[in-house]
Amino acid sequence: MSAEAAVRSRDFETFFSGAYPRLLAQAIMVCGSREDAEDAVQEAFVEAYRAWDRIAGYELPEAWVYRVAVQRLWKTHRRRRTGQDRLPDVPVPVQAGPEQTAEAREVLRLLAALPPRQRATMVLFCLHGWSQKEVAKALRMTRGGVAANVSKARQTLREALDMAADETSGRDPFMGGAEPAGAGRTDASRIDASRIDVGRLGLGADPVVTALRHAEAWLRAAVVADPAALDRARAAVARRLEERR
Repeated sequence: MSAEAAVRSRDFETFFSGAYPRLLAQAIMVCGSREDAEDAVQEAFVEAYRAWDRIAGYELPEAWVYRVAVQRLWKTHRRRRTGQDRLPDVPVPVQAGPEQTAEAREVLRLLAALPPRQRATMVLFCLHGWSQKEVAKALRMTRGGVAANVSKARQTLREALDMAADETSGRDPFMGGAEPAGAGRTDASRIDASRIDVGRLGLGADPVVTALRHAEAWLRAAVVADPAALDRARAAVARRLEERR
């Protein structure tokens, strides 16, 4: 291996080690399955390595990997009419209390049970800050379809978690193609999905979004609490790269 290739490999390894737990947690939120999320994220990192000379210069290369993972996940899940109704297999974070864990696991169970379109659109739009246009393009849907699925998903979670509806508005702001304040002005290809400020998007007071944020934070901590998972993923990515040479 040349000195240049060695530096390139070290740079990618640093990026992989830092980004993988976050991206895996985010992918699980989108699809509800750890197995499918691992496959999609590992494949996305393979593509990232092959294009590393280009994307290493991006402001947020992690966002590029996330978009590739989402697109791969959607190819797997779009034909499923119903969710899986089961929890992803992750350890309980040491720092998480019983109440926090119970709440997070309930949100994750409800997410996994949603129809794939409802789950993916809600997570991408409400949690990860994509605009309706960006979600529609990635999932090959209409903007009206995105809005309708997001609204249905939010209503299901709100009712299941016994949350009061927003009494400040006569209708669901997610219906009818409406965008929350600030949405639609961002480029999802440059978004670091782990650093979305939901308050900036005008969704900070939404109890469903808050529940999703807490569940994802718990899930990310759970992934980090399983260090062997990073080693397995690193080996899997290396194996996939070797198979394609």
